[in-house]
Amino acid sequence: MFREWHDWCGPEVEVIALELPGRGLHSRAPLIDSMSTMIERLLPVLDPLLDKPFALFGHSMGALISFELSRALKVSGRKVPQHLFVSGMRAPHLWGGHKIHTLPDREFVEALRSLNGTPSEILADNDLLEMYLPRLRADLCLSESYRYAPAPPLSHPITVFSGLNDKTSPVQYLSEWQYHTQNNCTVRLFEGDHFFIQQHAHLVAASILKSLGRVFWPAAFEPPAAQIAASQPQEAEPVFSGAD
Repeated sequence: MFREWHDWCGPEVEVIALELPGRGLHSRAPLIDSMSTMIERLLPVLDPLLDKPFALFGHSMGALISFELSRALKVSGRKVPQHLFVSGMRAPHLWGGHKIHTLPDREFVEALRSLNGTPSEILADNDLLEMYLPRLRADLCLSESYRYAPAPPLSHPITVFSGLNDKTSPVQYLSEWQYHTQNNCTVRLFEGDHFFIQQHAHLVAASILKSLGRVFWPAAFEPPAAQIAASQPQEAEPVFSGAD
């Protein structure tokens, strides 16, 4: 999904994908189903990459991992990101509720379908589904067993991306990311559901570059204010900010 980001972001920003165990070249590595183990494994992988200014981006479970990586970098005395970009995920202290990773296969697949948090191409293909089920269970176990532990807020800004119709991350919960930084928190909303990023990847990349001070903001992106207002409860604070 991020293959084209190299072209969109270069040469000013180098895109480096962290390939998790059980995927791609690491497909034979044991799957990881706990956040603490995941962070332990990823910290030393990041070490050779910390010689230049950097930012972290993650979508869905990757957003939680990126958030916890930011905190772990700070606690361990390593360099910290200039910016944290999270996508398709409510604020970590509000995460929780769904418990589906222990369901039998049939019920598990139906639950995934109802949440609309798994690509339909996988759910519709029995061979793909058989291959992906162990990974999906491990990912859901990691996400569903995650518990936010209070800690001082981060010092760098956070930008939150989300689809207006994402069932897993309702709009009214997104502005709560502000509690996790002493800096600015900006929420950017897009048409679509949990997989809005597939249709709007180039705009997400453009927003990241702009936030990093690399390009001007494309005027074509600015969403209608009325659309954003209509998506929130009347008493809620506006969650879209054009600050950056």
